[in-house]
Amino acid sequence: MLLLATLLSFSLIQETPLFIEKSGELEFSGQMIARPLHRDDAALAASLASQTLRYIPATDEFILTVPEGMTENSYAAELLRAGAFEYVHPDWICYPLGDPNDPRFSDQWHHDNMESSAGWDLLTGDSNQIAAWCDTGVDHGHEDLAANLIPGYNSVDYIEEINGGDTSDINGHGTHVAGCIGAIGNNGVGLAGVTWGMKMMPIRVSNSSSGGAYLSSILDGARWAADHGAKTVSASYSGVDNAAVGTTGTDVKNSGALFFYAAGNGGQTWSSFDYPDTIVVGASDSGDGLASFSGRGLGIDLVAPGVGVWSTTMNDNYAAWSGTSMATPVANGVAAMIFAANPNLTADEVQERLYSSCDDLGTTGNDNTYGWGRVNVRRAIEAALHGNMSMTMTNLMAGQAVTVSITSANSNAALYVAYSSTGLAVNSNASLGVVYGLANPSLLRVLSSNAVGTASMTMVVPNSLAGQTFWVQTLAMNRTSNWIQDTVR
Repeated sequence: MLLLATLLSFSLIQETPLFIEKSGELEFSGQMIARPLHRDDAALAASLASQTLRYIPATDEFILTVPEGMTENSYAAELLRAGAFEYVHPDWICYPLGDPNDPRFSDQWHHDNMESSAGWDLLTGDSNQIAAWCDTGVDHGHEDLAANLIPGYNSVDYIEEINGGDTSDINGHGTHVAGCIGAIGNNGVGLAGVTWGMKMMPIRVSNSSSGGAYLSSILDGARWAADHGAKTVSASYSGVDNAAVGTTGTDVKNSGALFFYAAGNGGQTWSSFDYPDTIVVGASDSGDGLASFSGRGLGIDLVAPGVGVWSTTMNDNYAAWSGTSMATPVANGVAAMIFAANPNLTADEVQERLYSSCDDLGTTGNDNTYGWGRVNVRRAIEAALHGNMSMTMTNLMAGQAVTVSITSANSNAALYVAYSSTGLAVNSNASLGVVYGLANPSLLRVLSSNAVGTASMTMVVPNSLAGQTFWVQTLAMNRTSNWIQDTVR
């Protein structure tokens, strides 16, 4: 279906290049892979002869050298402009990606459960985003944390770190929590947190070696963090059943951030509260059961791995600890990844996507044991790429018509229906001001919404596409739709 339209380079509506290198991950090679629209196109093959390194009959692809004086981007634009290709993209030099090279990564069972490696294939973090945690401080010199730490706050003394506030770890608990969120991945040492590249803001809420803290210090620290740029902030402390915890969650959300609080380690059943804005986190085990010690009940919003979770400890050490103290920063890190994947989302939208992307472990939907379920890194990042327009698509059937329908668009707006045949990626379009989810996208058609913000298109799926998988998404100014994946049957 997608091949009947004139294929336009997506750079026509982008200010940024169509292809961008990522050192150590994807690098230009001076070669391109191009697949023509029509097989056995002798004229096209002849025109490419001088640049063809080889032709691959099984996939009907040309491996081309980039002509002298051109770049991968300019050559792709030239080829696509001719309208004779299904796709053209660099023959990337690829490096191993997914599982990091941290020597203790294999000990971290929770990343398997959360599909973290598949999520990291899409995104490993965003250095423009800040995650914070209210705890006993942090080991500033830890090999797996130091590079991402930024100045924080001592809420006991009401002193910012830049003004002399002490955020060093007085107990050790805060350093373990920090690693659960953001131990630096793929750096050859230690292990990996949920997010590898986030700025990490320590909020020390205790000046006691026991780690004991006033609830007010915890909540003040959370508010300070949100007011100073953190998009997520968590507290791995007791006291969740106090109404102020819910109130602070609302205030934090009003600042554009999300607040996470531990459900407790006493096996409590919480039935007296259900905060709309504070995310209460229970603990799951390696078999995706609820940990015996975890809080549960009406007040639980979701669960995260919290049994035998390996993380950072003082003096460049590592250990496996258990508790909702570990589950809560893990959930913090997953939400931080949603903010990183799509900074255009509001806190409410991130919360909704966090809940909807959980693996549902109990009764269908929100229940009193697992809440919405156990957090999932891959699904959370993919959910972040769904926008605020609604798109539906009938099944892709070879030789039959497919209809794409868009609702919730702005009235009389230009809608760019795009597709990918290679999968999902975290991408941005500077001209439209949006983040979208298509890897190596091609523009299928430009539609205009009507006065009530709806539009549709219909086209026939060519028989030759049987068995191929496509990802489709619609973009507009400051708006995107959900993405849809389907295989031609």
